[in-house]
Amino acid sequence: MQHRIRQAGLPDSNEVGRLFNEYRMFYNQNADIEAARQYIRERMERHESVILVVETDAESDHGTDVSNGMSLSSGLICTGFVQLYPSFSSVSMGPVWVLNDLYVHPDYRQQGIARKLLQAAKQLASERGVLRISLSTELSNKQAQALYESEGYAQDTKFMYYELNV
Repeated sequence: MQHRIRQAGLPDSNEVGRLFNEYRMFYNQNADIEAARQYIRERMERHESVILVVETDAESDHGTDVSNGMSLSSGLICTGFVQLYPSFSSVSMGPVWVLNDLYVHPDYRQQGIARKLLQAAKQLASERGVLRISLSTELSNKQAQALYESEGYAQDTKFMYYELNV
């Protein structure tokens, strides 16, 4: 099975939006494909996020119907994505990214796709002079925590993070 990672562009917004809708449903949100597509399209149009997608050869021995993923071009389906939000560090006086969303379609999990997305995000961040990538995950998500740690992410032990819903 062939996997190719590339930065998504505006022509991909419908397909990425479909995966983004699945991602939100994974976190117990109601399905809303049109709102998900619009959200992704707006992030792309406004250059408010960087999205990397995984294209997988649909002509594989996996036997997955193309309808399970999102057709990007003939023979390829979108099987995962990572969304990074640019920000800045005042103390370091440089750019940082927040890895907010990482999702792989259930039919393609346990194939190293999430790891490849993390590695591609790190490579792109390095190329663009980004100082660090930060992320958060649910306390109960031990599988994701193990993946992040195996890729060099370290749990912050100096700072506590707070949130305020408004």
